[in-house]
Amino acid sequence: MKLFKILAVALVGVILTGTAVIAQEWPNRPITVIVPFNAGGSTDLFARNLAPALSQELGQPINVINKPGAGGQIGASYFLAQPSDGYTMMVTAAAPYLPNNILTTGAEYTLEDFAFVNAQWIDYTIIAVPSDSPFQSLDDLIGTIKDRPGELSTSVTFGSAGHINTLVLLDALGLDQDAIRIVTFDGGAEARTALAGGQVDFGIDQGEGLAGFTKEVRPLAVFLEEPVELWDAPLINDALEPYGLTVPILNGSVRTFVAQAAFRDDHPEAYDRLLEAYQAVLDDQAYLESAKAAGVDTIWRGPESTTKIVEDSLQIMKKYSDLMN
Repeated sequence: MKLFKILAVALVGVILTGTAVIAQEWPNRPITVIVPFNAGGSTDLFARNLAPALSQELGQPINVINKPGAGGQIGASYFLAQPSDGYTMMVTAAAPYLPNNILTTGAEYTLEDFAFVNAQWIDYTIIAVPSDSPFQSLDDLIGTIKDRPGELSTSVTFGSAGHINTLVLLDALGLDQDAIRIVTFDGGAEARTALAGGQVDFGIDQGEGLAGFTKEVRPLAVFLEEPVELWDAPLINDALEPYGLTVPILNGSVRTFVAQAAFRDDHPEAYDRLLEAYQAVLDDQAYLESAKAAGVDTIWRGPESTTKIVEDSLQIMKKYSDLMN
C-alpha cells in the first residue's frame, strides 16, 4: 500500500510537471492551423492573413493547412483528433458550420469540444444574380421560380448560412427544395466564382465574401436588419413584405480562431499566452493595415462573447435543421 501511494504521488508529480513545462515552453515548435474549407475562400483568407502576425507574436512558424469536405466536418474532426498540446489550432466559420454538422450531418463532436478564442470576422448574406441577369428584383426571381419550377439554379457552400437561408426562403414561400437546382460546393470561393461567372442563375452568399465581385454580380436583397454601404439593395424582409412574409436574420460566416477545449482546460497558462498574443496582434498597426487591405475585420470579441454567438446559432438552427436533412 505504501509503495502504491509513493507511485501515485510520483505520477501526479509527473503530470503536474508536464503541464507546467508546456505552460513555460509553449510554443517551442511550429503550430499548424487547420482550415476545414478549400483554399481561396474567405475563411482561408482570414487564416492566412492572421498567421504571419500571430507567428511573430508567438515566436514560432504557423502553417495553414486546408482539410475541406462535408461542410467543414472533415477538418474539424481531424483538428480534434490531434494532441491537445496547443500545436494544432483551427480557423473556421464556427457558425453556422459546426452547429449544422452537429444537427444534421452526424458529427461526433459537440460545441463543448472547442475553445472559441475569437470571432474576429462576422459576415452577412445577400441574394445576388450575375450582373447581366434578366432578374431586376427579388420579386422577378421568385415569380420565375414559381412559374418554371426546377429550371433555375443556385450555388451554395454546403452547410453555409447561404445554404440555410436558401432553404429557409423556399420554405417561407411554400416551395419544395426541388423548385430550384441547388449546386453545392465545399468552399465559398468556388460557389462565388460560379455565381460571378454566370454558371448559375442566382446565389445566396456572404456579402463581404462577394466584395471582390461587385462588377460581376448584382444584389437583389440583403439579409440584415439595417442597410450596408457595400450593397445597394432592399433588406430581405422589406422585399418579402408584399408576400406577407418574414424570414429569420441568421449570421453569415462567424469566422473564428479555435483551440481545443482540452488545451484550454489542461494548459490554462499556455492558453492565456495564446489570448495575450492574439490581442497583441489586433493592436498591431501593421496587421490592422494588412487586414484592412484584405477586407478582413479586426474585432476582438473574446472567448465568452464568441462562445455565446456560436451557442445562439445552434439554438436558432435547431428550428430549421429538418430543412437540411
